[in-house]
Amino acid sequence: MTSPARLVAALAALDPRVGAVAPAQVRGVFAGGALEHLDAGGELPAEPARTAFRIASCTKSFTAAAALLLEAEGRLDLDEPLASALDVPLRIRGPEGRPPTVLDALAMRAGFPTDDPWADRQEPIADEAFARMLADGVRAIWPAGARYEYSNLGYAIVGRIVGVRAGMPFRRVVESRLLQPLGLTGTGFDSGVGNAITGCRPGPGGWEPLPFSAPGAFSPIGGLFSTATDLARWCGVLSGAIDAGEALPRALAERMRHPHTAVAGDPVAGGAWQAYGLGLVVRDDGAGHRFVGHSGGYPGFTTRMEWEQGSGIGAVVFENATYTALTPAVQAVFDGAFEVTDATPAPADPPAFAPWPETVAAADALRRSLALGSLGDPVLFDACVDLDVPLARREAALGELLASIGGVMESGPVAHDTPARASWELRGPRGVLGCRILLTPLADPRVQKLEIVAA
Repeated sequence: MTSPARLVAALAALDPRVGAVAPAQVRGVFAGGALEHLDAGGELPAEPARTAFRIASCTKSFTAAAALLLEAEGRLDLDEPLASALDVPLRIRGPEGRPPTVLDALAMRAGFPTDDPWADRQEPIADEAFARMLADGVRAIWPAGARYEYSNLGYAIVGRIVGVRAGMPFRRVVESRLLQPLGLTGTGFDSGVGNAITGCRPGPGGWEPLPFSAPGAFSPIGGLFSTATDLARWCGVLSGAIDAGEALPRALAERMRHPHTAVAGDPVAGGAWQAYGLGLVVRDDGAGHRFVGHSGGYPGFTTRMEWEQGSGIGAVVFENATYTALTPAVQAVFDGAFEVTDATPAPADPPAFAPWPETVAAADALRRSLALGSLGDPVLFDACVDLDVPLARREAALGELLASIGGVMESGPVAHDTPARASWELRGPRGVLGCRILLTPLADPRVQKLEIVAA
């Protein structure tokens, strides 16, 4: 049995990331929801235990818990279609099949495309603007229930439904039904909670501070700030180690941990597998270890919470920089501390699909322009692309990458992993660049993610 001390020692390997990957880091080890040890690096506005970071998509566990509480009270049916549960029209364009339900959205199988860069910039939009977005139409890439696909849009829709059925704003539901009864006083939807640290991104001159985004219609996807003390306690509630009473009955927490949608492998057949529960990711090594948790990534912040269900030993790790690849780093720490050796199998192949015409057109245009050292027409991109990394900075980096491979001799064929994704290669005499794009889930989709990396 792994001890908290062993996990503390394993997490110490994350020390070199401070300054190189993020300006600051806080990492805590807990047992049964109580912090056993806390380490930190970098400059913090307060002592580590009282410094609040945005926990980003770890917020989804609170959104799922709120939905389950309403279901238990008979105010929400998780098997109800999203469109009928909403208070505003919802138009979904996608493959034929049954309409996606509230449960589908919570379990990441509603069929909406992955949307992290775009959704991370939507948090402050007003409820009225969100309603217009839904009425104008959103895109699906898979039939509902057919396949796992991580979607923030689905959780934003569920958050709106929670507010409608509870008769109060979504944020007030989480505050009154979960945060206050559980004593999570260092957790909230506003950067004024506790002592919030500023998020950053790397820039030419060093770390660049980013402004806090205000709460809004997309807060259910990742709007909470929290501290190591509070998030450890919340993990204790979710694991069942802490009896939260009516605030979150153990049976509901157990339902959140249930593997609802397979990500890789087969939870029914056994062996190593990974699945999405309700607001939680669950993985099993097939040899007696089951890990539960979630990652969070937002402009300026990266968070990871995880525990081993059998022992109740876990960790919460925060970094104040954007998308720092914290999840694989912490997972490797857990696998080492718990002596996990079996790798999780690869995901199943997707169902047959045709790429969106907009994906094909964007890939074709960018395949030509990138080879010439240009990003092409800015109208191709959603605003999030420039917000994440300014287009001028991206174009300068492209020029350096093209120079490193000696220019482009050949552009490889375009491949599609999903209807909303495309990838291809730019091949030069001294190397190869891999190019990937991802489109938004909107009626008029634009490129929300552009990656150009040395292959």
